[in-house]
Amino acid sequence: MVKIRIGFRLLAALTLLAGLANVGLADPTPAQLLGYKPSQTVEVNVPAAAEAGKCTVELEKGKPTADGKQPTAWVVKDGAGKVLRKFHDTTGAGGVNIIAYFRDGEEVYRELVTNNKINQYRWVGAEGSKWGVDQNGDGKIDTWTVISPEEVSQEVLAAILTKDQKRFEALLVTPADLDVLGVAGPEAERIRNRVAGAAATFQKTSKDLAGLKATTQWIHLEAKHPQTTPADAIGAKEDLVRYRNAALLYQDGNGQGAKHDWVQVGDLIQVGKAWRLVQGPTPGIQPSGIATDDQPGGGPTGIKIPPGAEKLVEELNALDKAGPGPGRDGVVTFNKKRADLLDQIAGHFKAEDRGHRDVWLRQVADCLATAAQAGDKASLDRLAQSTDLYAKEANGAIHPYFLFRHMTSEYAAGLPGLGQNQEKLTKFQEAWKEKLTRFINAHPKTDDAPDAIMQLGMVNEYFGARTEGEAKSAYALLVKNFPTHPMARRAQGCLDRLNLEGSPINLAAPTIGGGPAFNIKTHLGKAVIVYYWASWNELALSDLNKVELAMKAFPGKVELIGVNLDTDAAAAVAFVNKNGVKGTHLFMPGGLESPLAVQYGIGSLPVMFLVGPDGKVITRTAQAATVDEELKKLFKPEDKKDK
Repeated sequence: MVKIRIGFRLLAALTLLAGLANVGLADPTPAQLLGYKPSQTVEVNVPAAAEAGKCTVELEKGKPTADGKQPTAWVVKDGAGKVLRKFHDTTGAGGVNIIAYFRDGEEVYRELVTNNKINQYRWVGAEGSKWGVDQNGDGKIDTWTVISPEEVSQEVLAAILTKDQKRFEALLVTPADLDVLGVAGPEAERIRNRVAGAAATFQKTSKDLAGLKATTQWIHLEAKHPQTTPADAIGAKEDLVRYRNAALLYQDGNGQGAKHDWVQVGDLIQVGKAWRLVQGPTPGIQPSGIATDDQPGGGPTGIKIPPGAEKLVEELNALDKAGPGPGRDGVVTFNKKRADLLDQIAGHFKAEDRGHRDVWLRQVADCLATAAQAGDKASLDRLAQSTDLYAKEANGAIHPYFLFRHMTSEYAAGLPGLGQNQEKLTKFQEAWKEKLTRFINAHPKTDDAPDAIMQLGMVNEYFGARTEGEAKSAYALLVKNFPTHPMARRAQGCLDRLNLEGSPINLAAPTIGGGPAFNIKTHLGKAVIVYYWASWNELALSDLNKVELAMKAFPGKVELIGVNLDTDAAAAVAFVNKNGVKGTHLFMPGGLESPLAVQYGIGSLPVMFLVGPDGKVITRTAQAATVDEELKKLFKPEDKKDK
């Protein structure tokens, strides 16, 4: 069944004019209703082309209203009976006013319709609590009716990564908000002055953090308890409730190479069920001794700076601004200096203030891990010493943080020295598997547990068929215990890949070089070789040449689909053009973190699937050197005729 993307006016013709309850009229098809996509970013279930034909549409009737009208909804379900979409007429007036989207049978997002236009967006269920409003009909959120402090900080990071100033400005306190609170006089003037400079601050920060990857992840919002100023104290209508100097922690990269840093969000003010910003974001950590317009001499901060450490924080900011020097030595020197400063700051905390101290110590561990993985043994030794030191703290949360970074750094340092010695490599991986298992059992709910579980799955895959079941169990555990974690999507992709043989493959994406969109379903009737590659992988050219040679024996019967995982499309295009590579090649931004890599959990290259003419995967472990033999099992080579 072909998916049809129809305009909202057509759906309005089916529902607004005819009425959902009038089932005697032509009903919408699954393809028509599945043609609708969320206007905002959210993950929902979309059936593969091969499964779309099994979808159904049912008319669901609700309880009649007091005036006798009949609320109804068109409900789209997949072949297993799980709900995919609901198109509601909640008033019984005869038109769609809510479009609800589902993931794994649970509603996660809905769009509200007024006068046949989608103008409100709500994230629900596992996706959170945000409720945004599009006031001018351009499809972008202009203001928020409901949004938590955590979600505000997530929006700030997303706006920085995309350089979307409109997205950021939708989070700011407005004059209308001040009217709602009844804040006037000097307090209102202070807020207005800070808001006035927010746009310029956002622009500068977006430039300063331009090097962050699109896959950078929000980790958490760091803020002390909210502060309340009673309404009568400032002559307002409502109490002024705010978080002072909050900051968000983000993670750039995944696994062993991940780096963490901060963005200052500033004050947040509560207006009804929404929290608002009063200033632009700034990178790094701000010393508490710096005065602000409403906090002379500084004030409480989300990232607590202990008394006596202000000078150290200034040195840290200066070091961060200068950045690392060139090459490996520059990276090592920078991170060791940074770790020293962070450690000194953490040392100013009293024993009872362990929680605030650990915010700084986590960065110490990150810096030492980065230097250790760059080859600095002293940093690796220091990680080990810190791990032992913090293991002595009762119920300490920082010990597993150091432990995991020491484990991964030690693993990264030891792997290159093994060369091609298979016996040593096997023993090394067995030891790594045991360490990961112990860590997961001892620290099942720590921030690093998802990464540890993912790596346990990967090392079990390394051992092949004999531990494939253990790999599947690890990935399933990650998905079950951490369903909203970014790694859960990759874990699910790994599960899908491990279960791929004998099942249809779903592969649809743009082609490199700005070509048309591609869907592998268009090649039904032919065998397809799917090859995941990148221009930096030394095997790519050799493998592609072998595949092309193997295909020549079966003209018209085999297609090559390359899935490029370069971070830069230009590199892929240059590689294809320079080497005359044949086939159709797909590309989506993100490299090994792109949707094309996450879809089937592709974490290393190259990877090759062989797909049969029926669209089902024959093998997910095909090799360029032997793919000709696999093809011979499908087709008899054409006889060569003498010329």
